Amino acid sequence: MIDLSLLITIGIIFVISLIGAYMRSTRKDRCLRSWERFHVTLERTNNKLIWGVLKVEPTGMELAYVDAIQDDQHVESSYLLYGSEYGEIQAIYRYPEKLSEWCKQQRARDIARSFHPGPLRRLGRSTRNFLSTATDSLNEVLGIVLGRMQKSATRYLADGGASSLKTMVGSKVLGQVGSSMYDPLLESYIGHRVVVELEEGDEVHEHVGIFKEYSSDFIEILDVHYPHPQTLDVAPTTTLETNSLVVLADKNIVRVRNRDPRPVLIASLKVGDREQMVNAVVDNDEVIELNIGQANYDQVRIKVQIIRELDMILPRTRCVVRHRAENVKKEDLQRVILDFVFDVGRLVEPGRYREYVEASLRQDVSNNPRDALAAANLGYLLIQKGQIEEAEKWLRHAVSMEESLPDGGRHARMKLREIERRHSTLNPELGKARVEAAPPADGKGERDAGSM
Repeated sequence: MIDLSLLITIGIIFVISLIGAYMRSTRKDRCLRSWERFHVTLERTNNKLIWGVLKVEPTGMELAYVDAIQDDQHVESSYLLYGSEYGEIQAIYRYPEKLSEWCKQQRARDIARSFHPGPLRRLGRSTRNFLSTATDSLNEVLGIVLGRMQKSATRYLADGGASSLKTMVGSKVLGQVGSSMYDPLLESYIGHRVVVELEEGDEVHEHVGIFKEYSSDFIEILDVHYPHPQTLDVAPTTTLETNSLVVLADKNIVRVRNRDPRPVLIASLKVGDREQMVNAVVDNDEVIELNIGQANYDQVRIKVQIIRELDMILPRTRCVVRHRAENVKKEDLQRVILDFVFDVGRLVEPGRYREYVEASLRQDVSNNPRDALAAANLGYLLIQKGQIEEAEKWLRHAVSMEESLPDGGRHARMKLREIERRHSTLNPELGKARVEAAPPADGKGERDAGSM
């Protein structure tokens, strides 16, 4: 004779298994899911870039190329990245200005739903957040209920059925519903402008954007002003034109004109094996002259950073939301964002090359205390190493000779404000005093050529 309780138990477990399997097969990371069908750029930690139309699955993602790529052996039309490889993602970028009209409308609609949710969306998010934090407690309640059910209705559940049902419901249903980690601290920041610290190579940099969403693996921020690096190679007596810059190499002088509406950072200048840090900020339609240091050369390599406005999805293993950025006065917001864009960052671990550069700069300022560029560059390196007090001394020394700096000391003053921010974070009263004593944002610093 067939045991009815056994059949009922098996049936319930079978149904729960189907529900759990369906939930696992449809569950996608909520940050990645909002970018489906958008053209994105994925950067891996090895600096490899892949771009294509994003498709997200529970086990990974696919980037479908707009045009197939053919090499000597095969044709590629997409790139697969598995969930186990998410730790190798540096960042995923989306460029709003390059989106199609349909994608722009979808992006605007998604932002509106996220920042101004309706009653049903708020209820769904609240339910999910509750289950995310209460899963363990609900499992205990479920065990008590099923245990009492087995005692009072043994003819409906087979021996051990309550234990099996508790495991099945807890792991396959409640576990899936509440698997998206709920963070009440981050929840309160959604829709607000924040400062995110991101590990990039051996440095940590700050970026400002609007915090939109988070999951257990990623965070999503919008409208980030990001310093996009470019390398320009210019031959002697030639002119190179890009969308943002016009570069003319003439004898021992390189002239750079910025025709981008936003400022550009000239990071370094390299001739042969000799590379020189420049760190000059060039405004729109401004021209600066850089001394090559020699008349005979084959090529000049210039490294620049151009501001691009983009959206970012960042792995939580590589970044952290550090500050709220909305306490800034509206008239100062653009200046503050620009300061963050061209921040010098913080070193994770100093290397031998940086130690060599620091030693060379110290030798330069020792030989010539009037070398403003060497003093400023030494200050930048010391900020990265966390030696803030000495960095401030060298930067103030450089600003006192700002007419000798390529950009008139603008970048050096930006770094002094970065020092102020760090002091304000550690000691608000000290930071306030330093702000009052700091050089003006766009004016001339106080002339003090005292020796170091």
